[in-house]
Amino acid sequence: MYREIKHFIARGLILTGSFAVAGIITFNIFLKEYYLPVFPLLLGFFCALNIIVHSLLVYSSEKKRLKFETAYMLSFFIKFFGYILFTIFYIKNHKENFKIFVAVLFILYIAFTSLEIKSIISYLKRTSNNYKKSK
Repeated sequence: MYREIKHFIARGLILTGSFAVAGIITFNIFLKEYYLPVFPLLLGFFCALNIIVHSLLVYSSEKKRLKFETAYMLSFFIKFFGYILFTIFYIKNHKENFKIFVAVLFILYIAFTSLEIKSIISYLKRTSNNYKKSK
């Protein structure tokens, strides 16, 4: 369980670093006029929120199946509500570049959600196979 969380943190940090490098290149070379000062904060927010949610799901998978399903729904609500609040707060205060913000937010959402789903599915498959083998 702890190994799974460590691996997910490593993969999350690699993904965050990759987006940081891509953002630096994109905003310094191609889209200088559209630079988002909040971009580093957005990366950290996505990374931290996904690590917290993934940890919650891994811990809950050790419990009964119903606990995992409840934790999954709760984690989805927390993430979605967090993203909505972040978006509303940012757009309310920075109306001039909201289109680029929404585009970046969408790309980060797809990437980090894909990482989380892939990781939790592979973890659940491994743990259910280990459970079946031990019987």
